[in-house]
Amino acid sequence: MAKRFGLGHKVAELSSALAGKEIYFRSPPLDPELVRAVKAITPQFSLGTDETSRRVWELSQNGSSWAEYEALAPLFELMGEPGRVLEIGPGMGRSVVFLAKRMRWTTTRFDLYEADGEAQRYPLNAPRSQASFCGDLVQLRRVLEYNGVENYQIFDAAKTGFRLDGLPGPYDFVYSFYGVGFHWSLADFWEEIRGLMSPTAVAVFTVHHTFEEFPRLAATAHRYVPFRRVLAKDRPLNLLLISQSQELLDQAFAPRKTRK
Repeated sequence: MAKRFGLGHKVAELSSALAGKEIYFRSPPLDPELVRAVKAITPQFSLGTDETSRRVWELSQNGSSWAEYEALAPLFELMGEPGRVLEIGPGMGRSVVFLAKRMRWTTTRFDLYEADGEAQRYPLNAPRSQASFCGDLVQLRRVLEYNGVENYQIFDAAKTGFRLDGLPGPYDFVYSFYGVGFHWSLADFWEEIRGLMSPTAVAVFTVHHTFEEFPRLAATAHRYVPFRRVLAKDRPLNLLLISQSQELLDQAFAPRKTRK
């Protein structure tokens, strides 16, 4: 049975170590349109338009972003501010808000690849299709503007034939949290993603425990990094990091005592 949030549920369902951290992502007041958009992306949420629901959603979004940040912190220590970033499947924009504020990426350009959809209709590691997009571009823009994010551009996947080839690039950092590699097949997207990456770019994807490598991935430098999850009872997952430089990954995630 899916976990439920919102009315009748408590912040105690969240990991206190993550939900209690500094708030970067601010949830606007929840109205029926935003509740519907959140529900389409994350059907496990049971939100109302009350303040309790707003607070639980805000803390969960911040906690999830903190979990990913903590796992990637050694990489971020070695990275300069990227010129251009691509997020595939930004949902309601929590990661853009978090990275722009926490990392102080004030000059970074965020390109966000998403499409409108009625509901979540994709299993784990499935090929993309028009029906597999469940975003809400109006609500995404609303949440980003509420958080004061200005340096972004939304690319409607429906206008690109649901492909990435036409995006401007090249990108210095590409990521997809709970999108490509988790619900969408990374093998399906990989050639398009690789073609958009700069020579020094790093790509990061949330992957499920059932994720299986494919030959083109095996031939590229990559590493798995575990991360905690914001739901207190959820088991950890992995982030898959891909780079042209094995040295960068080794340097970032070598034991701290041997790091240069």
